[in-house]
Formats: sequence, structure tokens, C-alpha cells
Amino acid sequence: MSSDRVLPDKKLFDILEQGFRQIENSAAIVGGFLMLAAMILTSTDALMRYLLNHPLSFAYYLTEKYLLVGFMTLPMAWGFREGGYIRLMLIAGLPKRIVAIIIRSGLLVSAIYIATLAWLSGRNFWHIYMRGDVQMGVIDWPVAWSWVWVPLGLGILSIRLLFSVFGKTGMSDMPNLGEEETLCR
Repeated sequence: MSSDRVLPDKKLFDILEQGFRQIENSAAIVGGFLMLAAMILTSTDALMRYLLNHPLSFAYYLTEKYLLVGFMTLPMAWGFREGGYIRLMLIAGLPKRIVAIIIRSGLLVSAIYIATLAWLSGRNFWHIYMRGDVQMGVIDWPVAWSWVWVPLGLGILSIRLLFSVFGKTGMSDMPNLGEEETLCR
């Protein structure tokens, strides 16, 4: 498998992949800050509700519709890259070449599916943004900005899955498919 050369220039692939890692890391950091903001906001709301009998009226909606969506979707590509996925070891006993084909086929299908979800959610974001939808309440919340995280996070994940199809599989825990197995060497 390591003698197969799918990509014309492995150096270019590695440079692109390294650059993309920076995007993934940045998205994960933003997701972490959104999680921190959600925790602080929820804790502050609870303290104000029970100690001062004066809750933050906007906290629940902001946390549920904006912060939660962002901190769940933005770090997904980083999580996948770091091994945060479910491993099915049923194919581990097959020959290395067959395992690689199965894994890469699954990654490609997953990348296409996630990219489709990113496109559809991005289109939905754009339609809502152009209509100027708001959720009325104590504060009039712009609905579109609660959708922006979904196409961003899924788009980054679909690109990571494509990098995994043509680069390192990230499946070093599979007995027959070590981390050194790539399609571009």
C-alpha cells in the first residue's frame, strides 16, 4: 500500500494538511471558548436565580441556540483527527490492503455525506439570514446566527475526512493498518 502513489505531490499534500490543522485547531479553540462561555453563563444564571432571585432572562436561549451548537460542531474535525470516533474492529483480521480499502471507502462516503449536510445547512443559514428571521422574546434573537456554526463545523469535518481518505488513515489502533499507511507515499 505504501508504494501506491495517488497524489502527485506528497509535499504539497503535507503542506495543505498542516495548514488545515491550523484551521481545525482554531475551530476547536473557538468551540472551547463557547463552552466556557456557556458554563459561566449557566453558573451565573443559577447563582443569580437562587441567591438574588434575579435570573438572567437571556441565558437559556443564548446557551441553547447559539453557544451549545457552536461548541458541539466546531471541534468535530479536531476530535476526529485526534481519534475521537467509534472504531469497529470487525475488519481488523482481514488483509491490510482490504482493510485500507474498506476504511478509505467509508471515509469517502462519510465525507460526501457530511459535505452534503454542510451545504444544506449553509443554504438554510443563508435563506434565514436573507429573510431576517428573529425569535421574539425579551430579546429579539436573529435566528440565522444560531445556524452559522453547523455549516462551518460540518464543512471543516468533511475536509478532514477527505484528508484522511488520501493521507494517513488515523487508524493506528487497527492491528493490520498502522499510522504509516498512506495513499500518498
